[in-house]
Amino acid sequence: MKARKNIYFTEKQVARLAKKSQEENLPEAEIVRRALDAYLAWDDPTYAPDPMPQRRKSHSSPRRSGRGSLARSL
Repeated sequence: MKARKNIYFTEKQVARLAKKSQEENLPEAEIVRRALDAYLAWDDPTYAPDPMPQRRKSHSSPRRSGRGSLARSL
């Protein structure tokens, strides 16, 4: 089960998270989950994260959203 949380990041954190996401080909949320797991395991040897790494799917063709020209211009 996953729960949704709202978190505020600094501009520097947002920039570095986006860069890391591109470099690792991972969703930003997965990077945040992994960082939180590392923090929680830091001083608790009993903590074990769920072993479910996610990889971003690569698309060989442009996605079609069906939302007209606005979606294409973004």
